[in-house]
Amino acid sequence: MTKFSFNQAVPFEATHVGEVIKDELAARNMKQSELSELTGIQKSILNDVIKGKRSLTPEMALLLENALDISATFLMNIQTQYELDCAKQSERVVLQTKMLEIWNVLKEQVSTQFFRKVGIIKGNLIEDVNRIFEVFGVDNLDDFFGLKAKEMELSYYYRKSEKVTTNPVDILSWKYYCYYLSKNDESLLGIFEKNRVYSLTKELNNVFKENSGTVKKTGKVLNRYGIRFMVVKKVGQVPVDGMSFWMGNHPTIVVTERISSIDNFAFTILHEVGHVYSHLTKDGKAMINMFDEKKDSEEYEADNFALNAVVPNADWKKFLARTRDVVPYKIAPYIKEEADKYEVNPQILFGRYKHDIGIYRIRNYFNSRIL
Repeated sequence: MTKFSFNQAVPFEATHVGEVIKDELAARNMKQSELSELTGIQKSILNDVIKGKRSLTPEMALLLENALDISATFLMNIQTQYELDCAKQSERVVLQTKMLEIWNVLKEQVSTQFFRKVGIIKGNLIEDVNRIFEVFGVDNLDDFFGLKAKEMELSYYYRKSEKVTTNPVDILSWKYYCYYLSKNDESLLGIFEKNRVYSLTKELNNVFKENSGTVKKTGKVLNRYGIRFMVVKKVGQVPVDGMSFWMGNHPTIVVTERISSIDNFAFTILHEVGHVYSHLTKDGKAMINMFDEKKDSEEYEADNFALNAVVPNADWKKFLARTRDVVPYKIAPYIKEEADKYEVNPQILFGRYKHDIGIYRIRNYFNSRIL
């Protein structure tokens, strides 16, 4: 991608060679008139050079070399550097003005708060604009608005829920930040194969059951199966749990830091695994998992995949039927027995139980924290 070129080493103020001559005269306690007599340079011309109003010529540099025993090359190098610095300062003003105009438009289109939180925006206007363009994979505002127009056609990302506020700017920013991270991810990945989904879910359930170094081990398992895995900061107040998408030759699964319990973490991972193996295609749309009343068929399918991956739905319904007369506050032993039967983490089944009976304030009998 074309990047803006700017040398951050440009001095705040360019130093004219006249400053060097002035310092030499002061050190030698010599007057300008004396130097004029020694060199034959007119006093008015010499005064203009010292004040920075006139450029030093090669002829004057040679005369000064003889009079002050200062290399003419050294003096001319200072003059040349001064002229370069002035040119760069002029370039900087033009570039800064241009970037400010772009920034004033861009800051209304992206989540500057989120980008500042994750270190994309660092306080240098020129570099910040450049990095934001890099996140979105564009070179200019026209390309950015073209990309945004395509995203708006995907109404899924801009749907409204009656329970939560979904900010399109936040979602767009978070989504492309995840793309950016995936592009730059250097994890060693295995070969992704569609027929390995059963063995993958079995390994993941083992990780969830053990619940020790869970996030790191989840990533290692997914990587071995050819799936990138990332945990990314949540964006604003939008309740995003996860997302899956194709990047290059591999799928990527992302979860947010807002997930704090092992049952929610496991469900989100398995939900996205369902998308990876059933719905994702190269160059196809990403799947964003948000809390929302409105779900399409693909989201329901991913939900069912996640639930079946722990305990088959038919078996779970039998369990609920067997325990329908058990008081919810005494369900823990039955949950533990069922979890042992399927070799899964009991908290995952406990979270599912609370969801299915619609009672969430039951005291946790099992460890819910992600360890």
